[in-house]
Amino acid sequence: MGDNPQHIENFLNRPPSWLMQRGMVVAFLFLTFIFVFAYTLKYNDVIKAEILITSKNPPVNLISKRNGRIVEANFRPGQMVRKNEILAIMENSSKHKDIYYLKSKLENDIDSVINVDGLFQNFPSDLELEIPIQISYQDYVSTFGKYLLYKNLDQEKLENENLNSQIEKLKKLIQIKQLLLSSSKRNLSITSRGHKRQSEIYDKGVISRQELDKSEQNLLSARNEVNKVNQELEQLYIDTLNLSSLSLKSFNKDIINSSVYYSELKLAKQELKGKINQWENMYVIKSPISGIITVFDIWNTNQNVVQGEHLITIVPEKSTKLIGKCKVPIKNSAKIKKQQNVIIKLDNYPYQEWGTLNGKVVSMSETPKKGKKTYYSVYVDISELRTSYDKEIMFKQEMYGSANIILEEISFMERIFYQFRGLWTNIQN
Repeated sequence: MGDNPQHIENFLNRPPSWLMQRGMVVAFLFLTFIFVFAYTLKYNDVIKAEILITSKNPPVNLISKRNGRIVEANFRPGQMVRKNEILAIMENSSKHKDIYYLKSKLENDIDSVINVDGLFQNFPSDLELEIPIQISYQDYVSTFGKYLLYKNLDQEKLENENLNSQIEKLKKLIQIKQLLLSSSKRNLSITSRGHKRQSEIYDKGVISRQELDKSEQNLLSARNEVNKVNQELEQLYIDTLNLSSLSLKSFNKDIINSSVYYSELKLAKQELKGKINQWENMYVIKSPISGIITVFDIWNTNQNVVQGEHLITIVPEKSTKLIGKCKVPIKNSAKIKKQQNVIIKLDNYPYQEWGTLNGKVVSMSETPKKGKKTYYSVYVDISELRTSYDKEIMFKQEMYGSANIILEEISFMERIFYQFRGLWTNIQN
C-alpha cells in the first residue's frame, strides 16, 4: 500500500518523544565526559635507556701495553696502593734498578755535583740501560763534564780578574802621575816667575845674556816636564779605558759561555728524562690513583701476558658522589631537560623485590656518540642508594641497569591532536 505523503509529513513534524529527548541528552553528556576525560587524563612520556652507576672518581683498569713477561709483581688482591706506586714491570733490556737509580739522581740539582770526580761517582758508566737511554745518558754525562771543566777552570773569570788587577795598578799609577803633574805645574810656575825677573834685570844690564839664556832653558825644561807628564797621564787614561773594555767583554763572555754550557746541560737532562719516561710508559705499570687492588686472574713474577690484557682494577679509596651514565636513543631525546626525574632499575637488584632508585638529570652531551648504536650520553645525579621500598643497597662500582627518564605530562587529547596534525601535514605535503 502506497505511503500517504500527508502521513509522512505529519510523522516528521511530530515532536520527539521523551525517550528520544533523554537519549540525546545522555549522548551529549557522554561525549562531553569523553572530551573532558581526554583533556584531564594525563600521563608521563618516558624515554628508556641503559644506565651505568658509578662514582665520580670511577675505578681504573690497568691494561698490559705489550706482549711479554712480568719480571716484577708488587701487588696482591685487596692491597691498598698509593698514587704512582709501581705495581709491575715488564721484561726489557734495561735493568730497572739502574733506571730508577738514574732517575733518582736526575731529581737532584745540577749544582749538587761540583767536580768531575763527583760526576762519575753519581753517574757511573756501568749502568745497564737500553740503547736509546744509553745514548742519551752518555750525551748527558759528556755535556755535564764539559760544564764542570768550564766551571772549575773558569778561564774567563781568571782573565777578568787579571784585567781588573791591571786596571787597579793603572789607577794607582794615574794617582802618582797626577801628583807629579801638580808638582811639575808648580815648578813651571816658579820657573816662569824667575825667568820674568831675570828678563827685567837683564834689561837693566845687571846680568849677562848667558845668565838670561840659562833661565830661559830652565823655563823650557819645566814646560817640557809638564807636557811629558800630561802625555803620560793621557796614555794611562787610554790604557785604563781599553782594559775596562776588555774586562767587560771578558765578563760578558763568561756569562754567555756559562749560560750556553748550562742550557746544553739542562737540555741533555730533559732529553734523558724523556727517554726514561718513555721506558716507564712502555714497561712499567703504575697506580694512577690511590685505592684498593682488584684482580680477575692471578698474576705472578715470570708470567707471560699479551698486549691489551686486563691485569688490575684499582677501586678508589674513597667513593665520592654517585652518578649515572645513560645511553639515550636519539628518538625523543630533544625533550630531555635538566632536573627531570629518572626511575632506575638495577640488574642485580630485581626491582620487584628491592624497588627502584630515584635520580635527576644533570646534563646531556651536545652531540651523539656514533658507533654500532648512535646515542646521547645523559648524566644522572643519584643522591642516595635507598630504594622506593625503603631498602638500602650496598654500593659496588659499575652497577648496570635500566632507566626511565620522565618527560613532560601530556593529555590523551593532546596526543590524539598531535597524531591528526601529523596526518594532516602528510596529506598537505
